[in-house]
Amino acid sequence: MLKNRVITAVALAPLIILGILYLPEIWVAVAFAAFIAVSAWEWSDLSGLTALKSRLGFVASTVLLMATYRYWAGYLLEWLAWPVVAWWFVLSILIRRIPAKLVSFNYPVAFRLFIGVFVLVSAWILLVWTLVNLGRIQLLYLLLLIWVADIAAYFSGKQWGLTKLCPEISPGKTVAGLYGALLAAIAFAIAVGVYKEFKTVLLVDFVVLSALTVVVSVVGDLFESLAKRVKGVKDSGSVLPGHGGVLDRIDSILAGVSVFYAGCSELGIYFQ
Repeated sequence: MLKNRVITAVALAPLIILGILYLPEIWVAVAFAAFIAVSAWEWSDLSGLTALKSRLGFVASTVLLMATYRYWAGYLLEWLAWPVVAWWFVLSILIRRIPAKLVSFNYPVAFRLFIGVFVLVSAWILLVWTLVNLGRIQLLYLLLLIWVADIAAYFSGKQWGLTKLCPEISPGKTVAGLYGALLAAIAFAIAVGVYKEFKTVLLVDFVVLSALTVVVSVVGDLFESLAKRVKGVKDSGSVLPGHGGVLDRIDSILAGVSVFYAGCSELGIYFQ
């Protein structure tokens, strides 16, 4: 399992990094859209759709919203991130307070599909806006931050994970894993902030924002775990050996990008 995870990560990570750094922005956006489209296919299954036409229709609708976002989302630039942040904030409270009820609740298929479109399309838009408005390096930092946190959570959880973080939703996640992810994220943010020669106040803001991004990314992970728990499956798919589906790999990014983009824009944190 770990071997397959490492092989897949080693194969994909350099391609993603090089793509972000050197591909034209439009092609980076298209690549992200492809990941979202595959995730929409996986989400359609988690939502309870079984007919091929229905699942393809959901994917087509998601792709159409991304393809036409300039015509309906342009005027949302100033505030789109905040409703998304609010969604993850409210969800984090619900996961903390009533995890068992969330697992046992009978969610209508239409509600699941709506939430899927909202999460997937808004995350894609914010990823694109991070690329265009904050820059390639800042987008790459976001991905590296979440990857570093994810790796630290995995190994710290394996080594010291005795107390479960949210066993009703995800039995494998531990409090030690969360602390490990936060410590690694804070160390990484400090190193990058010092390298970028941020002033003290900006450095503190940057480190706190990075830590909050990681916390929300964990909520995104739990959100997808909840969907799989309700569906009764282990992974969202099997396209990535050792990792499961695409949604299994990008769930943290789908959540974290909202806080990161909103925070950087509000605090005036720009690498370039």
